Amino acid sequence: MQGTYDFRAIVLSFLIAWFAAFVAVQLAGRVRSASGRTMPVWVWAGGAAFGLGIWSMHFTGMLAFRLPVPMYYDVRMTVVSLVAAVLSCVLALYVAGTRRRSFAQLLLAAAFMAMGIVSMHYLGMASITFSPGALYSPFWVIASIVVALAVSLVALHLLTRFSWIGNEPSFGVQVGAAALMALGVCGTHYTGMAALQVGPGTFCLTSPGAVPGEQLSLVIVSIALLYLAAITIGSQRDLHASEQRFRALVDGAPGAMIIVEANGRISLANVEAERLLGYTRGELAGRPIEVLIPSRLVPRCPDERARFLQVQRKLHVSGGEHELHCLRRDGSEIPVEFGLSPLVVQGRRVVVASIMDLTERKQAEERIARLAYFDTLTGLPNRSKFELRMEQALASAGTDGFGLIFADLDGFKEINDSLGHSAGDRVLAQIAHRLREGVGERGEVFRFGGDEFIVLLPSGSPTRDAGIAEELIRRVAVPMWMEGEQLGVTLSLGSVRHPEHGRDHDQLLKRADIAMYQAKGAGKNVHLRFLPDMEASVTRRFAMLNELRNAQELGQLVLLYQPMIELRTRRIIGAEALVYWDHPRHGRITPSTFIPVAEEHGLIESLGEWVLEEAVRQSAAWRANGLPPLRLAVNVSSAQFRDASRLRNAVDRVLRRHGFPADSLELEITERQIMHDPQSSIATMVALSELGVAMALDDFGTGYSSLSHLRDFPLRKLKIDRSFTDQIDRDPQGLAIVRAVCELGRNLGMQVVAEGVEREAQVAPLLGVDCALVQGFLFGAPMSAAEFERRMPRPVPA
Repeated sequence: MQGTYDFRAIVLSFLIAWFAAFVAVQLAGRVRSASGRTMPVWVWAGGAAFGLGIWSMHFTGMLAFRLPVPMYYDVRMTVVSLVAAVLSCVLALYVAGTRRRSFAQLLLAAAFMAMGIVSMHYLGMASITFSPGALYSPFWVIASIVVALAVSLVALHLLTRFSWIGNEPSFGVQVGAAALMALGVCGTHYTGMAALQVGPGTFCLTSPGAVPGEQLSLVIVSIALLYLAAITIGSQRDLHASEQRFRALVDGAPGAMIIVEANGRISLANVEAERLLGYTRGELAGRPIEVLIPSRLVPRCPDERARFLQVQRKLHVSGGEHELHCLRRDGSEIPVEFGLSPLVVQGRRVVVASIMDLTERKQAEERIARLAYFDTLTGLPNRSKFELRMEQALASAGTDGFGLIFADLDGFKEINDSLGHSAGDRVLAQIAHRLREGVGERGEVFRFGGDEFIVLLPSGSPTRDAGIAEELIRRVAVPMWMEGEQLGVTLSLGSVRHPEHGRDHDQLLKRADIAMYQAKGAGKNVHLRFLPDMEASVTRRFAMLNELRNAQELGQLVLLYQPMIELRTRRIIGAEALVYWDHPRHGRITPSTFIPVAEEHGLIESLGEWVLEEAVRQSAAWRANGLPPLRLAVNVSSAQFRDASRLRNAVDRVLRRHGFPADSLELEITERQIMHDPQSSIATMVALSELGVAMALDDFGTGYSSLSHLRDFPLRKLKIDRSFTDQIDRDPQGLAIVRAVCELGRNLGMQVVAEGVEREAQVAPLLGVDCALVQGFLFGAPMSAAEFERRMPRPVPA
């Protein structure tokens, strides 16, 4: 008996299989992402959907098969075939869906499914109440088994592929895969139907358990469609609920967060991301992640783009943290850190990007770096920054090399001590501003420490370096006002060039420092370029310092006394005590050679107190021996004068110890010492005058004393510097100055002493301006106490 097919029923069977396969494809991702108790639920739901779809497709396909006789189906066998289809699909999906999947497992699962499909098919065929029974072609039976195995293998591969790929396929891909699976299932069914052989005279028996094929097919199709629709709706509702929970989780995150799909497009952003990036989540959804990449042409952007694109390339494989700049909606850029974490959501793999705003952290890092590398007072780069720049300069220096200028303020310590640290800080800030303006774009200025500065000149020549140094001297020398006083600050500079003066950091810095100290020794307020013999001089100076520390204990320091002469009578009326150093190798060293070293290295206070002690002791001894009383003059250093209390106590103690009359002691100070802080100087001088000690102003005319202040100082004597008296017999201007000073002294009630009188020709002009007192080699060089004592009883030569 030959059967025929209804094309409409064939199409319906394919559509049912297609719908079932589509539902199975959608549920496959849920199987992969499910865990714990939900895993079996989705395995059963997916297996049942696919099994029921295959089963309903089979019976719909049976409906398409038409015989000349009515067809009846046994209900019990029909139910058994359904159970076989569902169980085989559930078992196969469970085996294939194992997280550690191998081809052998996939093949085993395909065997289970093929066995179920074949069993379902032939059990379903057996449910037809043929009489006599139907026969089957062995060839087509085997062919149906092979097709079933192939179809199962392909179907399971597609299902597990969608569950393991970690990314939700597009709707078109899902529909196409479902169609392919449906064609395979239909192919298995109709191959199996080809195996059916119905002999002539065959008919279907009716019984209480048999129902007509049309009714059974209608019930099966209805049940299958209702189940598939229900499972689809349930899945979508669960998917929607899961999506809502995920959105709530993202929105509840403490920081900015966006979800990026595998294709690099943003699917979700939370409220913090909206605030940080300036976009609404609707504006961000669907946009490529490149929307957050800076695209304008700035030096760092190519690198930023490469780094960000690297993040995008890694979205499929790994997470990590990346620091980069992010572009906000308004076009501004902010530094951020992207923390990337892969996550499977509703069967698809995405990347959760937590975005941390690094603006405050970067600003804090900049502040810390500025504190580490910039001076807070002047705003200049500090010593640490200089060390780094020096390393860079040495590494990149060409044949022309680079220049280095070491600068130190002259007299800043006196300003700091007299006006206070606050005023000193303001002076430093002004000096730094002047230096920065003077150098400009030609180099960099660093504050090396205290009142020391360094200028790094990356190019140029010795001539250009000298020009810059002279400009800095001019700028700094402009007087400034501080605390109502006009201050004159000067600059001493020493310069070197790489590689002429050295090839390493230490050597260049040392030689620049040497040149700077030579500039100070040359009168200050000058620039000197390093010369090789300077290093030898510094070596000698260093050796002198070490030996000077022990000179007093070794008895090498001696006091010499220079007579002070009454010019008209040429009689000795006093002596100035001067300390000399009798060096065992270098012979007698003058005060002008070693006193600056003592002042510079903090030895002058103890040395000054020793001079005061020894001079007063010697003068008291002369008086005790019956020699005529003389006035004794002792020089006071700047360091001693600044410590008024210590100086007063030392003077009082020495006078009392030796019983020396205070009115016979004169303390000599310089203009520079008293003019840094006139009010404090007046207080110190008054305190000393209260002891009965006389105050004398030494080297008058070489400093910057104001005549208005001069009358306020409790001075008894002015000593005219030798620069005015040296050529007094030949220089009318010098003579005029000496005359003016003598007149000033008389008007202020002060004695005037002319220093540096070495020639007889100087005497007459001095007598002509009524200068009463003189000192100089003409009347006696500094001499020992014994020689001075021998000269005292003798009359002064006419």
